[in-house]
Amino acid sequence: MKKPLSRVVTLLSYMDGDKVDAWKEEQMHILEKAANDGVLETDEDLWKDFIERFRNAFTNQNQKEESYQKLCKLKQEDSLDDFFAKFKQLAFEAGVPLDDKGTIETLKHAMNKGLTSAIINSPNFDPTADVPWTFKQWEEQACQSHLKWKAAAEFTQRRQGLFQAFKLAPRQTNNPG
Repeated sequence: MKKPLSRVVTLLSYMDGDKVDAWKEEQMHILEKAANDGVLETDEDLWKDFIERFRNAFTNQNQKEESYQKLCKLKQEDSLDDFFAKFKQLAFEAGVPLDDKGTIETLKHAMNKGLTSAIINSPNFDPTADVPWTFKQWEEQACQSHLKWKAAAEFTQRRQGLFQAFKLAPRQTNNPG
């Protein structure tokens, strides 16, 4: 649609419901006043102004703050992939850069404490490095540490299962080898 007035009227015709009816009526009055004031139907300001009014009326004005609050309260649960996806989504919505020092601190406190400790204790992590780790480095190390933990847990479960299957108790030794 080349004519901005046609775009606005067409979009308004698709809006329906109790929450938009009064707003639609107001928009029609604004368009009528513009026409009475001599604004041409080809004036792009009709469309631009309409879109701005639409966003102001139907956009959550507190989205960034709400997303930031959710980010600060986020805690890792079962799925590490879901956790990182949610963390990145909330950071984006809040307008928070992932590599920002505060964001990394938030990430460290949001992850499972054992996982955060495993990352900090990993040979790759150097707290004295001139350049701090990026979000991507934290995410990659978290995935690697989580996989190691899962492999160890699986081994322990299998070992315990074998002893249970043969009705034996594991021997207690002080020898780590």
